[in-house]
Order: sequence, then C-alpha cells, then structure tokens
Amino acid sequence: MNIRNLCAFAFINLLLWCLAALCYFQTGGFFTDGYGLTFTALFIPGHILLFALGLFLLSLPARLIGPRALQAACVGWGGLFSLFFAVDILVYSQYRFHISPAMLQLFFGPAGKEIFVFPALTWVLAFAGAAVLFAAQWGLSVLCKRLRPGNKTIGAVSAAMLLIFTAYNGMYAWAHFMMVPTISAQRDRLPFANPLSANRRLRKMGFEPKSEPYTMPEQGTLKYPLAPLACTPGQKMNVLVFLVESWRADSFTPEVMPNLWAWSQKKGVTYFADHLSGGNATEAGVFSLFYSMPYSYWNDFTSRHLPPVLVSEAQKLGYEPAVYSSGKLNSPEFNQNVFAAIPNLRLESKGTEKWERDIDSIRDFEAFLDTRADREQPFFGFLFLDAPHGSDYPAEDAVFKPAGEQMNYLLLSKNTDPAPYMNRYKNSMHFTDRMIDRVLKDLQKRGELDNTLIILTGDHGQEINDTRNNFWGHNSNFAKYQTHVPMFVWMPGTPGGVKNYRTNHYDVAPTVLAHAYGCVNPAGDYSIGQDLFDPAPRPFSIISSYTKKAVRTEDKLTVIDAYGNLEHYDENFTLLKAGANPARVGEAFKTFSKFYE
Repeated sequence: MNIRNLCAFAFINLLLWCLAALCYFQTGGFFTDGYGLTFTALFIPGHILLFALGLFLLSLPARLIGPRALQAACVGWGGLFSLFFAVDILVYSQYRFHISPAMLQLFFGPAGKEIFVFPALTWVLAFAGAAVLFAAQWGLSVLCKRLRPGNKTIGAVSAAMLLIFTAYNGMYAWAHFMMVPTISAQRDRLPFANPLSANRRLRKMGFEPKSEPYTMPEQGTLKYPLAPLACTPGQKMNVLVFLVESWRADSFTPEVMPNLWAWSQKKGVTYFADHLSGGNATEAGVFSLFYSMPYSYWNDFTSRHLPPVLVSEAQKLGYEPAVYSSGKLNSPEFNQNVFAAIPNLRLESKGTEKWERDIDSIRDFEAFLDTRADREQPFFGFLFLDAPHGSDYPAEDAVFKPAGEQMNYLLLSKNTDPAPYMNRYKNSMHFTDRMIDRVLKDLQKRGELDNTLIILTGDHGQEINDTRNNFWGHNSNFAKYQTHVPMFVWMPGTPGGVKNYRTNHYDVAPTVLAHAYGCVNPAGDYSIGQDLFDPAPRPFSIISSYTKKAVRTEDKLTVIDAYGNLEHYDENFTLLKAGANPARVGEAFKTFSKFYE
C-alpha cells in the first residue's frame, strides 16, 4: 500500500462518515430553510474532513516501515475512527450529547460499572459490531490498493474539500454575526465542531454584531457565602437528607409505594407536589440540592474542595456526620465538594447488586445509630439509595408484571413498548419504599423521629420512552419525566399536608438553615432559592445537564447549549417557537455569576 492508496482510503472513509453523520441530523432534526440546508450540506463534509485528515496523518508514518505496515495502520486508525462515530451516534441518539472527556472519565471511573449497567447481550452486540467495523476497514484497504489516483485527481479533490471547509466556516461566521438560528443551532450536531467565529475581529474593524437575545455574564473570583452566617439554633434537631436515585414523581402512588403513602398522611409530613430537581443527572441534581446554586459552579467548588454551607455549618454547630451512600461518593466526586470536609468519609457500599448495596448503606446507618457516643449530640445524615437507577430489585418485589429485562440500548427505539420497562422500574420503587419505611420506623423506634428534620427526595427523574421520542433514562432532555421528583419534608411541630405551589432543589438549603440551624441570614447570602414553606412564586427554575442548561417558567423551557444556542420546549419536550419568559431567563442567567466577585 502506498501514499496514493492512502489518499483513496482516507477519501472513501470521509464519504462513509459523511453518510453516517446524517444520523446526527436525523436525531436532532434537519433545518429545511435555504440557509439551514445549505449549511448542512457544507458542514458535514467540511467538518468530517478533519477526521479524514487525522486518519491520513496518523497512518502516514507507517509508510516509513513498509507497505504492509501502512495497510495495518490504515485498518487500525480507520476502525477506531469508525468505532468512535458508531458509539457517538448511539450516545447522541439516546442523550443528545456527544462523547466527552467528562463522560469517559465517569464511564471508566471507579463507579462506572455501577452507573452504566448493560446486559450481556449489549456487550456481545457491541464487540460484534466493532469486529465488523474493523473487518470492513480491512476490506476497504484491500480495495484501495487497486486504486491509484493521479496527481491531478488528488489535487482537484483536495482543492474542492478545502473550498468546502472554507465555505462552511465562512458561512457560520456570517451566521453567528447575523444571529441566523437555523445555522448557529447546528453547531452541536457533530462531535468536536468548533467553526469559525469572527465577531471579535469584526468588532475591532468597527462592525457591531447583531445583538444576542441573552448574554452570559462574565465570571470572576468565587465568593461563597456572600456574607458570614449568623446561626443560633434553639433545640438542635437531627438533619437527614434522604435521596433516591432516579425517582419519578408519578411513582409516588399507594400501589407502588404503599408504606410511604401511609407515612405521608401523618402529621408533620409535608409533600411538595410540584417540585423540580436542579438537574436531569446525578451530579447536577445533588449539587443543586446541597449548594442551592446551579451546576455551573461544580468545577470551582470541586477544585477548591469547598463544601456547601448546608454541611459546613452543621459541622460548626457540632453535628455528628453520618454519610451512607449506596453509590460511590468518589464517582461523581462528591468527596471533593459536598463532603470534602467530612473526615474518614465512607465512600462505597458492599454488594453485587444495587439493591444489596442499598441495604448495606441502611444497615451501616443503623449501626451508626447504635454506637453513637453522645446521643445528646445531633447528627447530620445522608442516605442515598440507588436501586431505581438500574430498575433493580430483589425477587420479592416483583409485583408489577410483565417486567422487562435490563434496558438494552442497542435494541431500543421510539416504537419500543415502554410498559415492561415501566413495570420493572415500579418494582424497584416498591423495594425502595420498603427501605424508606425501614429507616423511618427505626428512627421512630429509637425516639429520634420527633427530633429529626428529614428531606426525602430524588436527585432527578427517569424517562421511559414517555414522549415516544426514544428517550430512556435521564440526562437527555428537560421534560417533566426527567426533572419532576417527589419532595417530602418531615419536620416535627408542623401540620404537614400537601403544598401545590412550585418548589425546586434550590429551596432545600434555605429550609434547613432557617428551621434547623437557626440562621438569620437572607437566603440570598448563600443560595438562589427560598424556604420550601414560603409560597411566594419562584420566578424561574434552573435545570442543568452535563452539557446544557434550561430555564423553566411555568411549563415552558428555554434550553441553552455549550455554544450559546437556544431552543424552546414545553414540559413534554415538544418544540416551541417561544419558551420561558425572556425577562426571567435573563434573571436566571445572572445567577451563574452571583457568587463571583
């Protein structure tokens, strides 16, 4: 195999990858106006050219060894690039984001096997698919050994591709300057796309870009809290934050969760029926609950190992920590932010299955209650149950039938019947209901329940093809199925009942600090929320994923991606022409800089 063959090999792969790239637009939708279609026609080959160029340059050094080495390099690099596109297309079709270093770190991290649970058939199909891709690349290399394009052909093709690359970048720069939405919105369709933007240079030349509808505030030095806390609790109450992974709000029914339903009728239990998480994934959901601020602050707090005042103030007041999570606390890195100041932090639970680890975390919490050195000293507790994340449960909780097997994402489509998978999820919630009941009854038996403030909620929801758009799980959109979670507050001395006004995770810290810690600071000193028991309307709710942010007012959402593109939806993930109240969106964006000097 020679360099001419390599040129043919790279070009044919470029064409094949361009065809594969249509899947991204099939998933995300084509823009059918003239500008949109023209840009798509240039964008796909213009951007995929960079991958083909990478294949060419990475394979080229092998020619120094010999023809066979060059062919082997072509097959290897061609197979890896093709495998990347295959996996990335699958990820994008399920979650609407591309493979990123953050997701790879999570996948290969210590909790990867617990977070990403796939049945054996999925792995078999994945390895078989990878083998087919590499075999196809070998066959293509054999074919290309017979192709010997001349200098004129190579030059003409190279010039044409360079022209397309220049045209697509130029068109995007113009569209970004003029704010043409059907062009600028396509930027996140393809992986690692970073087309040209000339706004800064044009501004220096005296031209002013068209005004954007919303602007992101600049960030500076972190300042948290904004003022020292003044907290003087009366009689100290225990505080228990009780989280359930992937807890859909509509699973709270007397059939699915009979024990919790009975508990909810008791005096002192308040159910907030219209509660939103601050994220559609664990990192954002947990971060928003503990810090009472958007997920955009994650990196700053993690790098500084700065815990939330919800935890640090409890330590200052002498609360004994009791942190027992079923899932690992070092993946995501809650040990570096939320619980960074907790000594001898328990990082994981024992057990093969998720439900076994749930039981282990509760068993250890019970052991903590048995062995407390000073029972007069209040505790700050955290329990995190994980079974619903993988719809996992023991045999005795197989109540709803027929129940499907674990989700095989390679075989799911928008036409897949969600009922068996929903039944499996309900069974996992039935098991979780027994675990919640076990904890509450144990606290009651010990006489601790009447002196404990309990926050019981979910980190985010879980979609099971509810919109028939092939969304399974979470972190893929901001519809109510992935963001609406139950919220219960057990607080002695309150009448309890049901509250129907909108609340969100940002309201948790102000509630605990005011009612348990006796803090007199305004909530704005350390949060963007307000007391859960304050019925004053929340002007907006911010919901984050790993790659996007959404602002919700009433039942409309405005979604902004990492490139600043905007899309609008209702709570059922139906695309709208107009989303959240623009003035409220502007207010919401200001919170991204609230705690920066």
